[in-house]
Amino acid sequence: MLIVTSIRKTAAACALGACMTLAAIGQAAFAQADAPVPLATGMVDSGTAEGQVIEAVRNGDILSIKMRFKPIVSSKSEMVYSAITQNDYENSFYVVAGNKKYLLLKDSNDKPLTNPKLLIRTSKDSPIAGTWHGKFPAPPKEITEVSLTIPGVETLDAIKITDR
Repeated sequence: MLIVTSIRKTAAACALGACMTLAAIGQAAFAQADAPVPLATGMVDSGTAEGQVIEAVRNGDILSIKMRFKPIVSSKSEMVYSAITQNDYENSFYVVAGNKKYLLLKDSNDKPLTNPKLLIRTSKDSPIAGTWHGKFPAPPKEITEVSLTIPGVETLDAIKITDR
């Protein structure tokens, strides 16, 4: 009787462990399925992360672009840019639509509508190392794709615009 009880307890423990493992795998697969498919990708200059444009939305006369950074190397921190100088604003933050270059929009205090600095932190367990966003003048409706340039990241080409 003692052997049968031990076998039952062992079988129950194995079944519980298998169920927990399957649940964890299912949650990971569900989380990956929920993540938006990137519209464009480009590596950070150092190679520690991949920039992924996840949204490019034209709403009226504004084009909003959102980006996330997927870790490639774990346990690294990197300052992609620490500030935006006037020279950076004019030469390093823009979209190209057709044959025209569009600079970031600015707020009423003359500050560009983007992250004032960009720090990414990679870790083994995190699916995202950081995020970036920017607002630009929207190109004409007949333009359906843009290219994005920001400092420290490869140019991201053929980004499809969604209209709202």
